[in-house]
Amino acid sequence: MELDLSKPGAKDERAKLKQFHAILNDTEVVPEQAYRMATTMFPLICFVNNIVALYLSKNYEVIPIFISRAHRHMVERPAPPNAVAYYALLAKYLRQMTFVLRSYSPISEETLQAYIPVEIFAAGSQELPNDYPNCA
Repeated sequence: MELDLSKPGAKDERAKLKQFHAILNDTEVVPEQAYRMATTMFPLICFVNNIVALYLSKNYEVIPIFISRAHRHMVERPAPPNAVAYYALLAKYLRQMTFVLRSYSPISEETLQAYIPVEIFAAGSQELPNDYPNCA
């Protein structure tokens, strides 16, 4: 399965994902201790990194499942004080990934809507924040 990069805007939107991927695991961005298995952040980190790995391996069909899991985690476990900015970044990332899948992948809207909450599904393209390291 490939993204349809011949559609207008596809390359720009894919470039945004690449920039998100450059900052999602940056030590300046990830909350301290988040990689420890005993933290409440660890499952979220794993869900997001699964999304990144699935995207890079072009296994797009499974991504909606992990978008759903990441979103559910964020709703059920609100951000601790040291992770508010990270949650905001992840919310934008989940919306951007959904926009790319919805606009440029052959995954049906019905399949996407079966997993992805409407507020993410309907959000559209996201602007990358300028105040993160490695964000050009």
